[in-house]
Amino acid sequence: MHPIDLAAFWPGYDVVASRPVAENTLLIELEPQATRVPWCGRCLQPCPLIHERRLRHVRDRDLLNQQVLLQLSMRRVDCLRCGRVTERNDWLEPASRLTRRLQAWLEGLLRILPISHVSQLTGLHWHTLKALDKRRLEAEAGVIEPGDVRRLVMDELALHKRHRYATVIMDAERTRVLWVGHSRQAIRPFFEWLGEHCQHIEAVAMDMNTAFDLEVKRHCPQAEVVYDLFHGVARYGREVIDRIRVDQANHLAR
Repeated sequence: MHPIDLAAFWPGYDVVASRPVAENTLLIELEPQATRVPWCGRCLQPCPLIHERRLRHVRDRDLLNQQVLLQLSMRRVDCLRCGRVTERNDWLEPASRLTRRLQAWLEGLLRILPISHVSQLTGLHWHTLKALDKRRLEAEAGVIEPGDVRRLVMDELALHKRHRYATVIMDAERTRVLWVGHSRQAIRPFFEWLGEHCQHIEAVAMDMNTAFDLEVKRHCPQAEVVYDLFHGVARYGREVIDRIRVDQANHLAR
């Protein structure tokens, strides 16, 4: 592809060269447009005084089934307000090794695929994708105010084999996750986070987990405990129906 055609992907920069550097990997060299005045990366004001240039390697979204690696010259400016800072770049976050375009694409993949699958698909490190997905979740979940929580749902799920569990606590009225903790005993920090708002909890739905029950009674004594119907019926079957069945079998065997 001609460099003029590629330049439209990175506003403010000109493509000076492009070449394959490995199998399915394309290196594109970018230089700031000579007529473009840099802007301070902090106060976002024009800064014509350029202190130095630094080369930076950044990953962009794949192009025609090839991984795209950018080598761009980033200018450091002498800002009268902020001092010496890196210029602003609209398509690249400060200190990031991934373009905004690539991050948006990865976030879309992480919504529907496990992190390990996205890592295998893109060649990016698992921890890089984990950090990106965590930031996405924090941005979407927003700040949770515990004061408006009235009814809770608690449950546990198996993380791996060998009886490793995680505890999930939800706001029953708004169907939003409030807390996720490792192990079955991880709910105490949640109530410590609630603090004085524990007195506003009216009801808590859970299975017949003794750890859940004890913590709720300790921190929210006024809350009504509602046991999960499935576990209630299962326990009734084990402790009542099975006992009756055994007693009747013993009686008829006499």
